[in-house]
Amino acid sequence: MRPNIRHASPFDIPTIYKLLMEYRAELPYGFLSDADDERYVSQMLSNLIAGQGIVLIAETDQIEGILIAGVMPSLWSPKHFFLTEFAYFVKQECRNGTSGYRLLAKYLEEAIKMKEEGRVTNFFISKMVNSPNLDYGRYGFQKLEEFWVI
Repeated sequence: MRPNIRHASPFDIPTIYKLLMEYRAELPYGFLSDADDERYVSQMLSNLIAGQGIVLIAETDQIEGILIAGVMPSLWSPKHFFLTEFAYFVKQECRNGTSGYRLLAKYLEEAIKMKEEGRVTNFFISKMVNSPNLDYGRYGFQKLEEFWVI
C-alpha cells in the first residue's frame, strides 16, 4: 500500500512522540537516552505544527515515518531564517517501501515553497552516521559541513 504523506495535527502528537522514542533508541550515541522530555517535545511539536516549522507524517493504516523541521533564525543575520530538519525517521519494518522517499519529496516541495515565499532563505537536511547512504545531492542539496560529537 502506498503511504499517504500529510501534515501532522495536534492529535498526532502522542503517536509522533512514541515514534521519536524509537528514533532516539536507534541514535548512534546515548546522551539523550535518559531524557525525561515528553512535555517539552510535545510543546515543541505543537509550535512546529502551528507554523514554526513542518511536521510531516507518512501513513498507511499506521504512521510509518516522520520528517520534522523547524524555522530557525540565523546566528549571522536577523534577515535570514533557515528551515532545519530535526528528525527524519521511518520505522524499521517500513524501510523497504516508499515512505522515506515520499517524506523527502514532500519536505522538498514545502521547503521550496517557503523559500519562494521568503519565509526562509535556505533549508537543510542531515544524515546520521548510521543512516542509509542516500545521495542528497541528487535532490539538489550541497554538502555544507560535517557534524561531530563527543
